[in-house]
This record gives sequence, structure tokens and C-alpha cells, in this order.
Amino acid sequence: MSLSHLHAALNRTDWAALAEQKEVLANEVASIRSARALLAAHECDSAADLALDQAESLDGILHWLDALMDAAQQDGFPVVFHMASE
Repeated sequence: MSLSHLHAALNRTDWAALAEQKEVLANEVASIRSARALLAAHECDSAADLALDQAESLDGILHWLDALMDAAQQDGFPVVFHMASE
């Protein structure tokens, strides 16, 4: 794939929808981490380890999305960022 193909894909991106999907993924990671804490508290170590592995894998996707969105914004694409709710 050439850079022109990459730019074409970025031009077709629905940035608002991607921001919403990223937020859903971030919330899911937080839920998995909460579940992991409960599993660990109840000494369900193998399930807690599995939950941690899942959370870390999904965190990797989130970090990649962050980098992609930051780079796209720097190249002038109309990226939408949602603020993290606390």
C-alpha cells in the first residue's frame, strides 16, 4: 500500500464515529481492569491474569489509535477527539 492509499483511507474516515468507537474501547478496557481487580481479590489468579492480558492487548490498540489520530491531525485531517470522562 502506498502513502496515497493511506491518505485515501484517512480521507474516508468518519472521525466522529472513530472517536466514539475509541471511547467505547477505552471504557471496555477500564471494565476489564475493574473485573481483574475483583478476580484478584477473590484469588482467581488465572482468570485475573487472562483479564490483564486482554486489557493490555486492547491498550495497545488504543495507543495505536492515539498515534494514528495525532498524526492524521498534524497532516490536516479533521480528527475528532472526545475528552475522557472522569
